[in-house]
Amino acid sequence: MRARTQGHEPHFSPRPDNTWENCEGNRREGEEYLRVVLQESGATRVVGEDLGTVPDYVRPSLRSLGVAGFKIPQWENYPDHRSIPGGAYERMSVATFATHDHKPVRALWEEAFEKPHHSEQARHDLAKIAEFAGLPAPNQSMDYLAQFYPVIFNALFRSESWIAIVMITDLLGRKDRFNVPGTAANSNWSRRLPGTIRKLARGPDAKRQMLVVQELLQKSGRI
Repeated sequence: MRARTQGHEPHFSPRPDNTWENCEGNRREGEEYLRVVLQESGATRVVGEDLGTVPDYVRPSLRSLGVAGFKIPQWENYPDHRSIPGGAYERMSVATFATHDHKPVRALWEEAFEKPHHSEQARHDLAKIAEFAGLPAPNQSMDYLAQFYPVIFNALFRSESWIAIVMITDLLGRKDRFNVPGTAANSNWSRRLPGTIRKLARGPDAKRQMLVVQELLQKSGRI
């Protein structure tokens, strides 16, 4: 690699996004690198993890290159803080309620309603997910699997996003978390399901949930 680059290791050192000139330089150079990624990816589709606090030019830049970004419904809001409905999502996007760095929805539910010290942040996130799905804010009297789970995933699958992704933990209604950002715990990246998919599918609860998901996918046209 160094022989091909005259001894230099390829890297991208962005400038601080504190001036228009710096933003324009970062956008321009970032697109040069992304064009190389796109060229080398072949038939593989590239998705950009445009989450957290990102500069204003990032998402338009990704769209101009045909790179799909993420849509996390509880974070997608209009300037007046109303949730953006799935029907208004850009087609070139990937919708999901959680990635490997987030708590599964079932874990949010536990923190909001089942633990002794209820988490207001978890309640807020669940309320935003409910708003996205056209539901009233949930409360502890609701049944997660019967009343919340099918409605929110129906809304996710019916969104305009090119792809809707569901973590295996969310699919099975589990609370397990793969990674906690900013920590070095032994549990990070080491969790495993309690059994194989084949074994789990024999259980009545998992089988019932998979039938619900299959029906939602069929109705949404994603199958």
